[in-house]
Amino acid sequence: MNHKFVPAVAAFLILGMLLAAIPVSVASVYAIGPQLGVVTIPQDDQALGTGVIILGLTPGVTVRYPGPAQPLYMKLMAQYKIIITYNGQTLLWQIGTAGPSVTCNILEKDKVQVIPDPKSQLGQQGSWETLMTKLVDVTDKFVCKPRWKSPVLGWDESVGVLDVYWDGPLPTAQTVVNGVPTGGVTFNSVGYWLADNIVTVEAYFSAGSTVVFGSDIQDLCTLGWGVPVAADNANAAKSMIVPPWFTLPDGTTKHYYWLRAMGLWVSCEALTIAERNALGIPIPTTQDTVV
Repeated sequence: MNHKFVPAVAAFLILGMLLAAIPVSVASVYAIGPQLGVVTIPQDDQALGTGVIILGLTPGVTVRYPGPAQPLYMKLMAQYKIIITYNGQTLLWQIGTAGPSVTCNILEKDKVQVIPDPKSQLGQQGSWETLMTKLVDVTDKFVCKPRWKSPVLGWDESVGVLDVYWDGPLPTAQTVVNGVPTGGVTFNSVGYWLADNIVTVEAYFSAGSTVVFGSDIQDLCTLGWGVPVAADNANAAKSMIVPPWFTLPDGTTKHYYWLRAMGLWVSCEALTIAERNALGIPIPTTQDTVV
């Protein structure tokens, strides 16, 4: 044998041994198995490419004023276009039978100031590490619902929209006891949920005895209030301008919408930090566990 082929032959034999050691079912999934293609496109801010939810808070309010009050100008649903394909084709299933299962996992991205432990001085990787990103699983505060296309009566197809609803706390009115507002849910406490979020959309589908998986990643910006294009953090009072709205068929519920809910801001993280600051919510501190 020509000696220059020895390394190539050896590598081929080693690869063959590794594949032989993997069970056929596992190899079929991880080596040559089919996958679902999952693609989502945000609809709330198509210029910035992010979903937007607005919790209807008031800028500059750190203590809830007494008396009846309602959240202002809420938008509690974000929307994404979605398509799921299997080997390049959309899925078609009869209503009442199992179609693709879709779930959302949502992670809140928070900025945290890193400080060293006062005794050990550990907990900070270096003087350069002043901020770190902390991830918090907030999936339980949202509900995801796909709405599929129905090409013919009694059948669904895996292209449509994905509605993402806020199912977490909202501010409620407080009562006054001896001149002190008590009870209810304050703007400040709800403000802790303002954040730039990671949305992972995960899908799986049973094709005979094979289960195939797919996923996609998206942005979701949870704001306290929408920012008009003319407003910025130094002029937050303009954020109280009433946005356009329409009345739902129940005759009372108003649905608000914004030309640009994030105004001139191009970073959800920067805007939500500014809104938290307007509510008097400081950036927390922590020690970094990775040193």
